[in-house]
Amino acid sequence: MRKLVEGQLLRLEGSAFQDCMDRLGLVLHPGDYQPVRAAGPKGDTKNDGYCPKARVFFAAHATRGERIDKTKAKIRSDLDGCLREHHDVKVWRFLTNDTLPGEVDQFIDNELRPAHRDITIEVWSLKNLAEEICKLPQKQVERIVDVLFEEAQPDPETVQVVQLSHIKSGRDLWPILSCSQAWMPPVEPGDCTPDEQDLIDGAIQTFIDWLEISEDVEVSRSGVRDAQRGIDELLEELRSKGLALYSGTGDSGNHWAVRLPMAIFKIVREAA
Repeated sequence: MRKLVEGQLLRLEGSAFQDCMDRLGLVLHPGDYQPVRAAGPKGDTKNDGYCPKARVFFAAHATRGERIDKTKAKIRSDLDGCLREHHDVKVWRFLTNDTLPGEVDQFIDNELRPAHRDITIEVWSLKNLAEEICKLPQKQVERIVDVLFEEAQPDPETVQVVQLSHIKSGRDLWPILSCSQAWMPPVEPGDCTPDEQDLIDGAIQTFIDWLEISEDVEVSRSGVRDAQRGIDELLEELRSKGLALYSGTGDSGNHWAVRLPMAIFKIVREAA
């Protein structure tokens, strides 16, 4: 469940991530949490949601793939703005769908916390959010991340269709691996040579290995990038042999997003 939740959080950007965090706040702080939206010349007054009674203020920001300097500037701006616009802030909580790089975490601990010792500054990153969400009953988890984890049983008389996308890079494949629990058997061209079959088997085994350790890799942005670069090299080797990777990435009623991915290798024929 935690791995599926992490995969869904990673997909969220902008207002979609903030909406998800509002749903979480309403569950964790019943009767106290108040969502906030930007309006008028002062925007959201540097407050994405707060608990008026407990005096806990939230800043929700999807930082996946963002530059370190931009993340640091955003955190400082949101914190300073919140303290300027609001009184009696007891806890300021930064919510992100990524694992913050060490430089950003060090910036918060060495600069922001010493400068504001009268308040508690917290960071809930990808792992923290998934852990808190998964403590809740499954129905609440589904409402928060807006995904149904119990898949409807397919009608055996109905043809099942899976949307397939051409995977061209490690960045394309990693989000699929990081939210999956297994890799379905690949379909390969029937006329493969023994060398091509060995290459395909090795590639699939590598994808399975990345899948199994993806939860640990997601702890650091550099780890994810190393994994993506390794996948890039494999895909380039496949391409050099006239092979391409296709993976099931479609979404059917919020089910395919969390289903097992399917890999199909096909011969790539260059246009004349």
